Amino acid sequence: MSGPGESRRAGATFDRSVVLSQLLFGAVLVTAVFTLLLFSPAALTKPIAIVAVAIVFTATGVAIILPWHRFPRAFVMALPIVDILAIGLIRIAEPAAGVGLLWFFPTIWLASYFGLTGAIIAVSSSSVLVWISELVSERAFTPISVPSVVLLPIALSFIATSTVLSSRRAGAQRVLLRTQAKQLERALRRANKQEQRLAEVLNAVDFGVVRLDRDGRGGVMNTAYARLYGLDVADPDAARDGVAFAADRATPLSAVELPFNRAAAGQEFDDEVTWIPGDGSELRAVSVTARRLYDEDGGLEGSVLVARDITEERNAVRARDDLVASVSHELRTPMTSVLGYIDLSLDAEGLPPNVTRNLEIMQRNGDRMLELIASILQSAKHAEAPLPLALAPVDLHEVLRDAVEAAQARADERDISLTITTSEPAVVRADGFRLRQVVDNLVSNAVKYNRQGGEVMVGATADEGMAWVVVRDTGIGIPEAELPKVFERFFRSGGVRQGTVHGSGLGLGIARELVERHGGEIHIDSEEGAGTTVIVTLPVAGPEDA
Repeated sequence: MSGPGESRRAGATFDRSVVLSQLLFGAVLVTAVFTLLLFSPAALTKPIAIVAVAIVFTATGVAIILPWHRFPRAFVMALPIVDILAIGLIRIAEPAAGVGLLWFFPTIWLASYFGLTGAIIAVSSSSVLVWISELVSERAFTPISVPSVVLLPIALSFIATSTVLSSRRAGAQRVLLRTQAKQLERALRRANKQEQRLAEVLNAVDFGVVRLDRDGRGGVMNTAYARLYGLDVADPDAARDGVAFAADRATPLSAVELPFNRAAAGQEFDDEVTWIPGDGSELRAVSVTARRLYDEDGGLEGSVLVARDITEERNAVRARDDLVASVSHELRTPMTSVLGYIDLSLDAEGLPPNVTRNLEIMQRNGDRMLELIASILQSAKHAEAPLPLALAPVDLHEVLRDAVEAAQARADERDISLTITTSEPAVVRADGFRLRQVVDNLVSNAVKYNRQGGEVMVGATADEGMAWVVVRDTGIGIPEAELPKVFERFFRSGGVRQGTVHGSGLGLGIARELVERHGGEIHIDSEEGAGTTVIVTLPVAGPEDA
């Protein structure tokens, strides 16, 4: 729907078109009059010729004065008809002057403005005036008269037809252009709305985002990025300059090493950590990721850069590692003392065999505890990457035997049968200490979540390429809905949380991580109230990336 302003502009355009058309004809008529004055001065002295010229000038004045857009469009037809009549009067005054050619102008005007109707009116009225002028002049019809009497109406007919067709094509093109213009306008409005919505979404997130175009120039920057780097959000290209340090917090980055300039050069990277100046003298840790953007044809369209402040996360990790290291260090002293007294007890003479056996079990598990504490301390020092595996040939039966021996006392307290069901060799290339962690967790869970007087059966076997460790119990089982969650850190079954059995929910998660680092898999089958079976599969040759 067009508004008042658009209607006024359309009316002014229409009025201007009418005036220009009439002025053009008036200028042509003036030229013709001056030409006749040169070659046939007597022709313009006739009253009928003077009247014709006066009619044209009057019509031109009327065309300039009247607001034609306020009248019905058909009223405009009066101007070219008057012009046709004026030309006819001049031709009657001087048939041989050749002014009939001037009928081309009102004919084109009528045909272009009023289509076929205007063309018929123009051709028929001009033809009638041609014959009237011939009859009034009483000239004999000769071959010389043919161009002006016969060919002129034919020429006017062709011109009118051509003008109508051209006008229709031009009208169709105008309609098409208007339609396309409206579509483009709607598309532009949608694009502007989407751009505004995108800006609102980007400004709502708490991490920095910059969109770069295909030439590497900054296109869009959200407020979080500007705030993080202290920039003007309206000037994304300012991110090309700045101060940043490498992950060691000491090495300054050159201009080409800045994440923004690397993304502008077309590089892709994930979670690159840099340190930038913050408030005061402190540095802020920023994790930056860059991705290329492609158009529908697969061509490079630019890049997007995402920056996230991870200073608090780094501080929290460092505090956690410090706490773990401190606690682990404090555990070593009492554990060393316990092992020392166990050694003294074993050196005593006359100990009963069962006491000696119990002390030896305590000693082995105490040594394992010290190894675990040392491992935790080392992990705290190298928190960015897991500890490497110490791979060597390991007999799975020895691992099972030690794990069963360590859990036997707790099993005996609840009258749980704890047995090893296999005896054939099962040697794999692995980290024996880490595999012992896995089996200890599985056997401990099988005893902990078993029923009074239940059974736990463990076994290991191997063929040419794979080895299996199986731990089966007759305990409380795991509900089917909770099976997918059992490997999540800190997850504990609802039935267990409501019971008296304590636990952290970390054992199975740690076990799966260690098994996968060995290139293996761990699988659990369980039926609530009927027991659980855990199957560990390991490659005999060890992990492929070792």
